[in-house]
Amino acid sequence: MPSPNSTARSHPLARLIAGGTGWFEWVLLFMAAVTLAGGLLASRLTDPLDALIHDAVVRATPHTPDPRILIVGIDDASIRALGRWPWSREIHARLIDRLTDAGAKAVGYDVLFVESGAGDAALAAAVARSGRVALPLLVESPGDDGAPFRVTRAIVEAAATGHVVVRPDGDGIFRRIAPYETAGITQLPHLALVTAGLAGGRDRHANSLIDYTGPPGSYPTISFASAVRGEMPPELLRDRIVLVGATAAGLGDRFATPVGGERDLMSGVEVQANIVDALLHGGLRSVAGFWASLAFAACALGLLWAGFLFAGPRENLVVAVLIFAGAIGVAALLLVQGNVWIRPAAALAAIIVMFPLWGWRRLAAASRFLDAELDRLGGSDVRLPAGGDRIARQIALLDAASARMTMLRRQRDETLAFLSHDLRSPAAAILGIVPEGDRVAGHARRLLRLADQFVQGLRAEEAPLIIEPVELAALLDEAADQCWEAAQRVGGRVTVIASWDIPELATDRALMARAVVNLIDNALKYGGETPEVRVRGWFRAGRAVVTVADNGPGMSPDQVATLFNRFERGGVARPDGVGLGLALVATFARRQEGAVSCQSRGEVGTVFELSIPVL
Repeated sequence: MPSPNSTARSHPLARLIAGGTGWFEWVLLFMAAVTLAGGLLASRLTDPLDALIHDAVVRATPHTPDPRILIVGIDDASIRALGRWPWSREIHARLIDRLTDAGAKAVGYDVLFVESGAGDAALAAAVARSGRVALPLLVESPGDDGAPFRVTRAIVEAAATGHVVVRPDGDGIFRRIAPYETAGITQLPHLALVTAGLAGGRDRHANSLIDYTGPPGSYPTISFASAVRGEMPPELLRDRIVLVGATAAGLGDRFATPVGGERDLMSGVEVQANIVDALLHGGLRSVAGFWASLAFAACALGLLWAGFLFAGPRENLVVAVLIFAGAIGVAALLLVQGNVWIRPAAALAAIIVMFPLWGWRRLAAASRFLDAELDRLGGSDVRLPAGGDRIARQIALLDAASARMTMLRRQRDETLAFLSHDLRSPAAAILGIVPEGDRVAGHARRLLRLADQFVQGLRAEEAPLIIEPVELAALLDEAADQCWEAAQRVGGRVTVIASWDIPELATDRALMARAVVNLIDNALKYGGETPEVRVRGWFRAGRAVVTVADNGPGMSPDQVATLFNRFERGGVARPDGVGLGLALVATFARRQEGAVSCQSRGEVGTVFELSIPVL
């Protein structure tokens, strides 16, 4: 049975102190890890890793595009058919009229008309007839004559307008938009926001990350030339949200996106389609602020630090890997399901940096402890290698300690041999020549019992277990038979109740029999004037359970607490009691991954319970 000291050492705080890293250092390193994560977030050093994770999640979670969205592309075929770009405003007016007549719900025209030209009147009239056309305006910074900006509006006054400012991230990838640009006291909405509003979408401008539907080419596209010539059936355009813009490679309106990277570029009009789609279905994605991201990192690090406290080194490696993967998984889930991007890279970097640092601190503490123990075990006469090589010093000390342990083991074996033979033989000889009732015979018998229990206890502690299948009912009957003479000597009786249907045990037959004999013998000693000992065996929750009950005077809680310690005796000891029998039972139970317990009440009796796993 574990001692109070061994139980205390299993507590996380005790393990922390025993490992040489106390609570203060544990907390200090946790705060250092959180501070590191905060510094990485504030300095944005981990933004490239965050971007890689974000883009991987976006590519891995495509979704079906809104079937109402249609792109009319100014492609290479249209330029060949309608002539050199830019075209006259009348051509654009004809397209808007075609879309209006076909019943298009909204038209986002991603073409800048900021300078007067021929055909302006026709274009303005077409936009006015439609009433559902959004045109871009130009925002330039800095403006003229020292002004911070200049806004150039579309020449068509009847059109709704929105900005098309493009700000790629540091790696050139277009991931976000500014839903509103501030021009003095004016808030200028994005063109996609205006287009979605014309189509009945709600104004969700608090977010900025684009929820890309899929790789380039995800939205249906028709040629500008085909649309302006009326080659498309009106049913194809009715109630559609039409986005008009350049798709020809030579026009330069192409961007690197998370779903295409720097090689598979996406046209600006398709980017607009993705933004409109997101605004019609849940809005764009927001980026969590500094404190939310820091709290996320602190939670991940807190789980890792809890693993440092409660788990061992091997388990901590598994915990660190799971937390690492879990942080990415939670960030991905929040992005896909909650439309919130919380940056996980700072937490991941802190885990990568702090995990080996904690391991180094534990290793240093273990090395210091090993030095102290080896110094104690090896003695002061060990010749240490020259120089400051700590490992070589530890090897020399370990070698000396090993030699010392070998010597102590040999001395122990010699002591066991002395106890089992040289000490038992004279006592047995005395019993052979002294009358049964003589006091000398009693002392000799007690000496024999002491030597036998001491030897059995040491063997139970260190000898290898011989595991074999054992029938519990047969073993209990054998144990009761061995105690028959002792029961007759005190006028008691031993009763065994056990079913033969109990599954076989995986145990050391000799040691378990000795443990049960010791329990029965203990009950006979302390079971009153005429002890009635009841031995019962049964099966419970995958374990074989043996109880030994007596009708003796019982024990106090203080006596029960120390009952399984060596040389402790509960109740009123008989002259031949030495206090080693129950210690052997506790040792056997521990080595068999079982348990032993005692319940006792004054004037009622005592019940011991021993349980071990079955096969």
